[in-house]
Amino acid sequence: MATTENSFNGTGSQDTFQFTFPYLKDTDIKVSVGGVVKTVTTHYTLHTPTTIKFTAGNLPPIGTSNVRIYRETADTSLQATFYPGSAIRSGDLNDNFTQNLYVTQESNNDSDLALNNSREDNGDGTYTSAIAKSTSATNTANTAANDASTAVSTANAASSQANTATGIANTATSNADTAKLAADRLVGTTANNGATWTLSGNNTDPSTDPKGVGYSVTTSETALNNSREPDGSGGFTTAIDKASVAKTTADTAKLATDRLVATTSDNGNTWTLSGNNTNPSTDPKGIGYAVTTAESASADASAAQSAVANSVLYDPIASVAVIPASPTDGDYIEVNDSTGIESFSPLSGLPSGFTGDPFLTARLKYVTNTWVWQNYFSTDPENRYVSVYGKHNTTQVSYAVKVVTKTTAHRYHNLGSTLGYTIDGVESPFLTLIPGNTYRFDQSDSSNTGHPIAVYLNSDKSGVWTSGVTSTGTPGTAGAYTDLVISDTTPGSLSYQCQSHAYMGNGLTTNTSSGGGATGGGADQAFLENDVAITTNYEITTNKNAMSTGPLTINNGVVVIIPQNSLWKVI
Repeated sequence: MATTENSFNGTGSQDTFQFTFPYLKDTDIKVSVGGVVKTVTTHYTLHTPTTIKFTAGNLPPIGTSNVRIYRETADTSLQATFYPGSAIRSGDLNDNFTQNLYVTQESNNDSDLALNNSREDNGDGTYTSAIAKSTSATNTANTAANDASTAVSTANAASSQANTATGIANTATSNADTAKLAADRLVGTTANNGATWTLSGNNTDPSTDPKGVGYSVTTSETALNNSREPDGSGGFTTAIDKASVAKTTADTAKLATDRLVATTSDNGNTWTLSGNNTNPSTDPKGIGYAVTTAESASADASAAQSAVANSVLYDPIASVAVIPASPTDGDYIEVNDSTGIESFSPLSGLPSGFTGDPFLTARLKYVTNTWVWQNYFSTDPENRYVSVYGKHNTTQVSYAVKVVTKTTAHRYHNLGSTLGYTIDGVESPFLTLIPGNTYRFDQSDSSNTGHPIAVYLNSDKSGVWTSGVTSTGTPGTAGAYTDLVISDTTPGSLSYQCQSHAYMGNGLTTNTSSGGGATGGGADQAFLENDVAITTNYEITTNKNAMSTGPLTINNGVVVIIPQNSLWKVI
């Protein structure tokens, strides 16, 4: 694995740290202390090409590996850009390849870190993934829920037993009261010092006579038996003892149930426990512990999934029509021509309003019987320089115009409006138009609302061109368009731009004789001709070069203006 970063222990007094990895630009070097990214010149300086020196008052504190010096190579654009007709230097190619190498090294290291963060070392050479940890947490939660249900059942049974015991005790009390009443009714006399007793009443028929001793004894014995239970060792357990045990069991079950009951008010995003089971270090690991662990595992799994999605290799697929019909879970594909993907099924996660395009590549992942949207990007940003696609075999050419947010593919990405045109799906291409043709810019798509196209002599919209230009309807509504008729008198260089906003379009060339197009005898186009005298003031387009063939005469009083950064060469 390539070295893209170095870590050091802060001492509280050390200000200089030497790193060992190569880099392209000073701005690619990043420094963090304790996970906080520091600012160059403010917190540190590049003391030597391989040494970082912290400024006074910003020395790293004591810590283990708390000083990180790492490389973060720019990946939004290449070091060198090549244009048609430009010279290609080996140094520029090497810089581009080195940039790609460094970005790849950093991506690989980030992928390894993401992999390690998404799993746990078991200590035997194997690993447990975050998904497996989450599954275990879910099982723990389910077990806790089952235990809670069991506790509720136990409590209900104990409560039933307590109610039964209470009923028996109440019956025994009632019977005892009845026996006491009967006994109170008895009056006995003796004449032989207690050897023989004679009752004053007969009290022998419980159905008709007052309930006397006989009934009292029988009832008392019955009451006694009903108020206790043999314990199997010759003793008895009273109804009061049974009721006390049942109450204790019910209280314990209720406490356990309270600790295992959780409620939510926001569809499961946050759970609140009714008991104190919130501290896994001291309390029983119930729902509180299970929910907390599961949520943490879910977050780790989501982060790992995101990191993996950005680092995996995608299989190229030509178009939506050839997306595999029988994929395997975990398959990743890139659909180079995403035309019609908005109607493809099964597909989940498609961004709202996204429409496929021949120049937009879509990334998908197959998960459990459906393709899942990952991201998309421009297939070939350099298409903005393509001449208009061979559509010169007809007298009328129609272009479908849409308005989108600019990407780096746009010629004026960091200039003017943040919005730009697409022409037939290509982001603001440079157009080549043929004399004799009519070119229709169709603005019926709703995205064109407020962005009417006009034609100008220059990209900064100086010098509006109206000859042969006709607009119909309101941009953003059905039937809205602007027609441009190209003739031999049309300037050779024009620009299509928004009337209301700056730098949304690009330039166009007409290949007319007035603009220096090639000509010749018959069907030949071998000669580039220009006039031998300049009779009218002219300013060369900003940031453009011009060339003329001499000898050339400039009439008195005529001025040719050459802007800064432009060149006019007479051969």
